Amino acid sequence: MSNQRGKVLSFGPFELSIGKRLLTNGTKVVPLGARALDLLVILVEQANEVVGRRTLIERVWPKRGAEQVSLRVHISALRKALDQSDPGRRYIANIPGRGYSFVVPVTSLSAPTAGDL
Repeated sequence: MSNQRGKVLSFGPFELSIGKRLLTNGTKVVPLGARALDLLVILVEQANEVVGRRTLIERVWPKRGAEQVSLRVHISALRKALDQSDPGRRYIANIPGRGYSFVVPVTSLSAPTAGDL
C-alpha cells in the first residue's frame, strides 16, 4: 500500500490523489465524504470492471458492514459531486444484479512521494 501514497489518477477534468485522499477539478477541491471517497478510489482503480456490491461494502465498511441502501446513498452522493463538476457525463454505471463500474478512461499520473522530495 505504500506505493499508493503518491498515486494520482486522472479522469475527465478530475485528478484523484489517493495518498492525500483528495479529488480535484482543476484547482478546485471537490468535496466528498470519507465513504464516498473510499468508493471512488475502489471504482477508479478498477475502471471498466464490474465491482460487486458485496465487495464494495466489505472494503468500505470492513468492520461493521452496511446495508445496500447505504451503498446506494454514497454512490448517489458520489455521482452528484462528479456531475456538479462535469455536468452530463456519466462516470459510474449500475450493472443490474452485479454491482457498479467506473466507465470513464483513467490515466495514472506520477506524483512525487516523500522519498522523492
